[in-house]
Amino acid sequence: MNHEQEQNMNKPQESDILKDTISNFSKLTGGKIKRKLSPNPLADAYVQITLGNQDCVFLVEVKNEIRQTHLPAIIQQFGRDKEKWLLVARYIPAPQKERLKASSINYLETAGNCYINVAGMFIYINDKEVTPSRQTDSGKLWSATGLKFLFAILSKNMLIAAPYRQIAQVAGIALGNIGPLLEELKQGGYMESTEGSLRLLDKEKLIRRWTELFHATLRPKLIKGTFRFFDKQQQDKWKSIPATGFYWSGETGADLLTNYLEPETFTIYSSEITNELIKQLKLIPDIEGNIEVLEQYWDDSLLKDQHLPEGAAPPLIIYAELMAGTDSRTWEAAEKIKNKYLHGN
Repeated sequence: MNHEQEQNMNKPQESDILKDTISNFSKLTGGKIKRKLSPNPLADAYVQITLGNQDCVFLVEVKNEIRQTHLPAIIQQFGRDKEKWLLVARYIPAPQKERLKASSINYLETAGNCYINVAGMFIYINDKEVTPSRQTDSGKLWSATGLKFLFAILSKNMLIAAPYRQIAQVAGIALGNIGPLLEELKQGGYMESTEGSLRLLDKEKLIRRWTELFHATLRPKLIKGTFRFFDKQQQDKWKSIPATGFYWSGETGADLLTNYLEPETFTIYSSEITNELIKQLKLIPDIEGNIEVLEQYWDDSLLKDQHLPEGAAPPLIIYAELMAGTDSRTWEAAEKIKNKYLHGN
């Protein structure tokens, strides 16, 4: 068993979810699920499902609860090999089950509800009550404070070995949080120390989880308001607006980084007082407007030496904004950003 596989097998919460799911599946169907050595280090597990004389093997992605914001990342992760993957979750709301089924994504809920449709095997169960053991991600690492910490070290990996005071400043969190968060990162199998130096492990999975929980936990706390430009011509010439005191994210940030999208919505992060930003950008409050303004929580020093286009927000937050979309082109732009900016930084 290699190091990454060993980490995945030792994540206690994922292991408990999979164990309960296997047990309930066997009781409900009479079938068996056997864990095997995974050929893919990005998978949480690798299982063989036996039902009667039918056998199928699957790479497994384990989640606590499937939210709408999870779906783009799951669909992208499974990609063209989705028949080789099985999504296992403690709880999947009915709307998400329908979307997964429509996208031909195999899933298995702890209660026993499932949709598995591959060559040689078809199982569809949709009438079992959700188990009372449903739970959400726990630990400070996945709280709003932890997500700010993770954002900083995922955006600039060298910060993981920086003085605690510097990490706290860049992440925009209290100094006392840094030690416990680093320890939780280590205990979760996401960090190791070799020859006195620290390095992140399973970075792809950290990025995926951060993106999912950013939308559920952190982003709602950051929203300042929704607006539109006073002058339509200003919207058409948004790139010429001096980016002073704010950053472009979402589709506009992606256009700056990739030149691949024509923005229809505008996402702005700023630490400026909202009224000052309204005057600066000539915005009008509009609940149905296409401009969303959010609070910038990171320190500007995070972008030092990253050589990004002027006005572009940190690539991780642009990536996360795009992954919440439903258009395949935004997902393609997100993948370009992840490959160019989030690996090896």
